[in-house]
Amino acid sequence: MFDKYSSIPEQLHLVITGETGNALSFVVERDWLALCMSGLLLLLLLLPVGTWFALYCLQEKNELAIKTVNQARELESVHADYTEQLDTELAQREKQWQEQAAAAQARINSLEEEQEVTEQQFNAEKERLICRYEEELAAATQAGSIRISSLVAELEQMRQGKQKLLEKTAGKLDERSRMIETVMSRIGIEIKVGRKQPVSGSGGPFLAGPAINGKYSEQLLERSDRYLKAIQQMPLGLPMRGRMTSSFGSRLDPFNNQLAFHAGIDFKGSIGDNVTTTADGVVKESGWDSGGYGNYVIVRHGGGYATLFGHLSKVLVKKGDTLNRGDVVGLMGNSGRSTGPHLHYEVHYQGKAVDPEKYLSVADLSFTVPSDK
Repeated sequence: MFDKYSSIPEQLHLVITGETGNALSFVVERDWLALCMSGLLLLLLLLPVGTWFALYCLQEKNELAIKTVNQARELESVHADYTEQLDTELAQREKQWQEQAAAAQARINSLEEEQEVTEQQFNAEKERLICRYEEELAAATQAGSIRISSLVAELEQMRQGKQKLLEKTAGKLDERSRMIETVMSRIGIEIKVGRKQPVSGSGGPFLAGPAINGKYSEQLLERSDRYLKAIQQMPLGLPMRGRMTSSFGSRLDPFNNQLAFHAGIDFKGSIGDNVTTTADGVVKESGWDSGGYGNYVIVRHGGGYATLFGHLSKVLVKKGDTLNRGDVVGLMGNSGRSTGPHLHYEVHYQGKAVDPEKYLSVADLSFTVPSDK
């Protein structure tokens, strides 16, 4: 083969002619032409291989694309299944959590109901004991008020009987007047009736004289009138039904725990309980006191007496109203400087606060009323 190649001249003369007769001639090296022919041959050999490889790569690409699409679809299906499974599991767990939360809330509600029942039982027992005490206190106070009312009614009846009745029952009228004097003495108030006081150290049983003249009857009538007027002006009895929680005088202040003077007495009760005046009188003041009493009422009774009712929830009277003993002046509350529902009650005599308890204590006095027969 190499012999045949070596027999070819090293230079080849190529002539290219056309139809017109013109010609182009080239001198080509043998080795260069052989190289070109080899390269062309190699190119012709590689072209099918390249074409096949390109077709193979294209086919692989298409298969990969199909696989990618299929895998994407499978992945979407798996994702959808996983999402559905996850949603189902989350829904089940949420349901379980809700059931557990409902059970816990039911337990809390049950405990709250048990606590409420316990508190109601405690409050009911507390109220029962307080009501029993208040009933006993009210019964005792009512009995005392009935005694005083009976004395006042009898004195009024005797006063209306004028001279003839006084002539007949002067001894009884005198004895009833002495009973009221005992009340006044218990309170510590002296009523001047314009008669000579008995000499100290004297005494003995009362024996009616042979005759009672008109002058002495007039004196007895005047004395009973004065006593009747004085009793109507005196703040006797309770301003409400309730137990006393704080007395008159020095005590520890409930807010700052310092020693202070308490100018009245406190009664415990419920908001809305009626508060009544303890004597006939006229409303001097009513309204709001920012200094501590809150809603308050002051009643002027005459004879130097005045009463104050503080910490009311509602005032039912106004300045200038005329009141009778037992009229409602307001409702118990917790207004002003107060730690809880209660009534602050003061009694003033000649402009000075006095202990209201001695005016309440007369309800405990017992009298024997002589018979009219």
